[in-house]
Amino acid sequence: MRVDKIAQVPPPMVQADTKVKAAIPHMKISCGCGVAVMDGDQFVGTVSLNDILMRVAGAGLNVETTTIREVMHPPVETVRADTDAKEAVKKMHSSGLCYLGVVDEAGALKGWLNMCDLTKERAEGLDHEMNSLISYLAADGPGG
Repeated sequence: MRVDKIAQVPPPMVQADTKVKAAIPHMKISCGCGVAVMDGDQFVGTVSLNDILMRVAGAGLNVETTTIREVMHPPVETVRADTDAKEAVKKMHSSGLCYLGVVDEAGALKGWLNMCDLTKERAEGLDHEMNSLISYLAADGPGG
């Protein structure tokens, strides 16, 4: 399955100059985990709840004055919309990422892919395969 069928569209995003406190509600859109960081129309990074815990709360910074730019993760990792989900999972796993931006041919951010959505899609696919096998085996009566 292609990632554009799994990705969140539109992607959850905040501007880089957004204060951390104002950005937190946007994370609910993305499995409660993270969002794309934009500088105007340019995708420049990601920020997660873990970043906020470790880089803001853990460092004693003020959520009302600290900007997302100060705690985000650059550089940006992306996949094209036509990328196979299995390839996206491999990229995320090998890079230790939980998120990928989904971009079009021009490199513009069009979707947001996270490990939660990929795992859910794979589990649903396995469930469908298992039900198909059960149906096949149940339909095959005595003598073949």
